[in-house]
Amino acid sequence: MANHKQAAKRTRQSEKRRLRNRARNSRIKTFLKKMDEAVEANDKKLATELLPVVIKEVMKAGAKGLFHKNKTSRKVAQLQKRVNNLK
Repeated sequence: MANHKQAAKRTRQSEKRRLRNRARNSRIKTFLKKMDEAVEANDKKLATELLPVVIKEVMKAGAKGLFHKNKTSRKVAQLQKRVNNLK
């Protein structure tokens, strides 16, 4: 346990951030899975509808510091490429 008031506060803040980041990460993974399923099913209509929503979530994660900016750009590029390559 923390010996100082400030250390205890830091522990509380860290826990809040951890839970928030975990929820965000889970949300993004869910969106990415939906996108993968649409691409695997070769459903261009669904994939094009999901694309802006998924990109927005990934970009938001990058802005919040959940992802590195290069990872964010890479993910967005990969998603766009997969959708564009659908027949």
